[in-house]
Amino acid sequence: MTARILVVDNIPANVRLLEVRLLAEYFEVLTASNSPDAIEICENGKVDVVLLNVMMTGMDGFEVCKRLKSEPATSHIPVVMITALDQVSDRVRGLEAGADDFLTKPVNDLQLMTRVKSLVRLKSLTDELRLRASTTRNIGIQELLSRNFESEDTKPRVLVVDERKPSVECIRKMLLGSAELDVATDPNAGLFQAAETSYECVLISTAFTHFDALRLCSQLRSLDRTRFLPIILLAGDDEEARIIRGLELGINEYL
Repeated sequence: MTARILVVDNIPANVRLLEVRLLAEYFEVLTASNSPDAIEICENGKVDVVLLNVMMTGMDGFEVCKRLKSEPATSHIPVVMITALDQVSDRVRGLEAGADDFLTKPVNDLQLMTRVKSLVRLKSLTDELRLRASTTRNIGIQELLSRNFESEDTKPRVLVVDERKPSVECIRKMLLGSAELDVATDPNAGLFQAAETSYECVLISTAFTHFDALRLCSQLRSLDRTRFLPIILLAGDDEEARIIRGLELGINEYL
């Protein structure tokens, strides 16, 4: 997976640090040392994700984010705000400005790649939907597609692939009342179930005794019907290498 990432920071050392990390993962990297340049690059170039330092001189990161999100040409670009501040009020201010996610300095490599890769996939899907919307608008059927035929009471449907009963029950309690939960204790059955049923997302445990959960992630990404199905990997704290490999295979998030 490759994408164009814009790094915005007025401190060259910070820019270089992020640039090296992203280039190592084969991302294309653009840089801006001030807020006006960052806005201009977003308006004129094909930027997939913006990594934006909050403490910029002149126009700060909050204002840059607010301006990007207020313009139709740039409002769909995901913005990750990078800050040394860890106050709830700062995060609230960032959310009000339209930020999609946050990273706290010093930036952890795993968190950086998790956020970037997840948002790149989201941007890819958004671009596809915007293209489809543009196409349907041209042939005069946008109004038909914009109608909501589903009941307002319809709950999202989630598939959990996990052989551990206590883990499944914990997830069931967490999602009680907010989602319909289906469970597959056999990964192979889970693959067919995911392909044949419409789910909002699938949660896959790495704790199978005789099966590699990453194999299931790979299989889901190889099937047309599940290629864009959001995948959340349920992994242990000591499984960083597996999480990284899962991100490379296309999982969206991990818990």
